[in-house]
Amino acid sequence: MKKAIVLISIVMAGLLAGCSVIERFQQAEAQYLETRVSDLVEEMTTVEPPAEEEPKEAEPTVVEEVVETPEVTEEATVEPTEEPEVEQAPAPTEEAEPEPEPTVESDDPAIYLGDPDWVDEMDKPEYWPVGSDTYTTASFENGTMKFVAVNDIPGWRIASTNELGKAYIEATVKMGAACSETDSYGIVFRVPKNSGYNRGYFFGVTCDGRYNLRMWDGLSGETGKSITLKYYTASDLINKGKNQVNRLGVMTVGDRLLLYVNGEYVNEIVDATYDLGFFGMFVNSDKTKDLTVYVDQVRYWLDAEPK
Repeated sequence: MKKAIVLISIVMAGLLAGCSVIERFQQAEAQYLETRVSDLVEEMTTVEPPAEEEPKEAEPTVVEEVVETPEVTEEATVEPTEEPEVEQAPAPTEEAEPEPEPTVESDDPAIYLGDPDWVDEMDKPEYWPVGSDTYTTASFENGTMKFVAVNDIPGWRIASTNELGKAYIEATVKMGAACSETDSYGIVFRVPKNSGYNRGYFFGVTCDGRYNLRMWDGLSGETGKSITLKYYTASDLINKGKNQVNRLGVMTVGDRLLLYVNGEYVNEIVDATYDLGFFGMFVNSDKTKDLTVYVDQVRYWLDAEPK
């Protein structure tokens, strides 16, 4: 636009100066060309060449490589186990002798005295007289001696064994189906030889749970003589009442007479009237008619000593 205005100005100036059209035109053309050339040169020198763009680095093409993941097969995990310890066998040693069994500590003579020297399980009348007399009847049934009082006077039966001096005698007896108060039974012991079994000591227990010890001399006077050495004494060791079982024991050591109920010591009496003799069982019906007891077992130990 600027160049066109310059050209028109030149033409107009020629016309006004009165030059011929051709001359003015030629001059104007030459001047235009010169001016145009000058302008082109100026444009070429002023126009900054476009900056060459730095070649861009080609972005690398990422090729996704497909990596096949191998299938993992789960294997059973075996947990480590502890190896059993192998015990080393002990070195052979001399064979040790077996240790003795511990001794049972007991005050029951039937335990600490060991095996008895004589036992009668009362299965048959091997050592006892049976039948009836004025005071009692005796028979054997069901492994016991059935002993019945037929009146209110004590009666007894003596076992056919040797005479005993230092010994422990024990009898297991069951009361019958009826009893009362001073109805009693027990052991008669140290019955002297050649006395007609009419002397000795009587240790008994009553239906109401008492024990006593008396000495009997049936050869004294017209009716005999009874001396009480231990009057009726209650004891919790006695199983009292009907159908009850008690285990009575007497230990005779010189003039010492030691009394036991169910394996427990209850008393000791000192008397030297009779120092040797036979033994047996007695029953006394003081309140109940036909008082009945059952003697289940009788035994003794020789040379016994109290603990």
